[in-house]
Amino acid sequence: MKTLSPRFLSLVVALFSWAEKDASLFASALSSSTKATPTISKADMDKIANGGVAVLPNFVPQDLVERMRTDAKQLKKKGAFRPDGLSNYAKGNSDQQGFSKANDRQTFRGIGNGIQQSWYVSDLGDYQTRLEFDNLLAQLRKQLAADLGRPTLLGHERRHEITYNWYEPGAKLGRHLDEHHEETKGPKGWRYPSRRSVTWLVYLNENWKESEGGALLCHPRSAHEGDTSSFVEGGPIGSHEGNLQVGWMDDHTPVYLDAFRESGMTALYSCKASSENNDGYEKIYWSKHDFDVPAQPIDFRVFLPKKVQARFEQISTASKDPRFANASTLTPSSNSVQVPPAMVDTNNLEVTPSGGTLVLFDSVTLPHSVLEVTGDRQRIAATGWFHEDSQFAFDGIA
Repeated sequence: MKTLSPRFLSLVVALFSWAEKDASLFASALSSSTKATPTISKADMDKIANGGVAVLPNFVPQDLVERMRTDAKQLKKKGAFRPDGLSNYAKGNSDQQGFSKANDRQTFRGIGNGIQQSWYVSDLGDYQTRLEFDNLLAQLRKQLAADLGRPTLLGHERRHEITYNWYEPGAKLGRHLDEHHEETKGPKGWRYPSRRSVTWLVYLNENWKESEGGALLCHPRSAHEGDTSSFVEGGPIGSHEGNLQVGWMDDHTPVYLDAFRESGMTALYSCKASSENNDGYEKIYWSKHDFDVPAQPIDFRVFLPKKVQARFEQISTASKDPRFANASTLTPSSNSVQVPPAMVDTNNLEVTPSGGTLVLFDSVTLPHSVLEVTGDRQRIAATGWFHEDSQFAFDGIA
């Protein structure tokens, strides 16, 4: 019988050792990947689908919240945040906005990353913790894509926006929408192949109290009257066939802007149920005639018959989204309208930024703001937007 050499025996032992180690790592990875991911209830999904706000306390595990909070604080010390308030489109580029660390939101923006999001730069902060959170978001996005009927939410991972937000005591963020119809953006429109679809926020604050301020203030449509599960009929919220929503008719019927009419202009329409069309809807046009969208500020009511103007509620106006105020000097014409007076909201929803809480809402239809931080601590959150395919983008424009 041939005697095995010590060298061969050593090799066999090493192979078994490596196999045992790999098996351990595989088991660990399998356990991590099969760990139960929190899901969104049907009731909360219905809130999003009907233009409301889903608030899920303790959605993110506390140990992950703590690591993310530590990561954000370390990145802040290294200067990886910059002031990033609401841009007034009349003032030009970001360096002309006059943002300050004391009064405005700050966002995690590393220096010299080009177009790459700072979140995915491996040598910035706790990259592994950010990837762990990213994996949680990926599972969340899959459920939203299926339950909201927005399949292109499953598009390329890195097109979705993600960052940390930081508010010093005294800082706040004005009322705004996260996404607008491309046709209303003027020269900045039709640049990208995807758009913001679902807004998400995860708060990272430890034992935050209402008295410290910094609440998210949401402004659901008037039909909600405080009930964010109020119904919608006549088509999906946010967009239909890629045409983004610009308002409501009778408080519960979405009104969309069709930017691809045969005339080369635009028109306002809603939907009604129909078994004759593939998506189950038939278009019903409201506007008196096709029209070119004027420069901001825009009041779409002037393009509606007078008998229905009072039934129409526009989502974004200069009074509801001050970024558009005085964005252009209008000359007297049929398209030159006075900005509607600011509306008094009676159905606001305030969300306290408690650590681990997840907030979700449609990016197109829900105006919101962040109230002033009145305590002596910084308000920290992870925020972002899940993107879906845009209706159209011109080739060669970046």
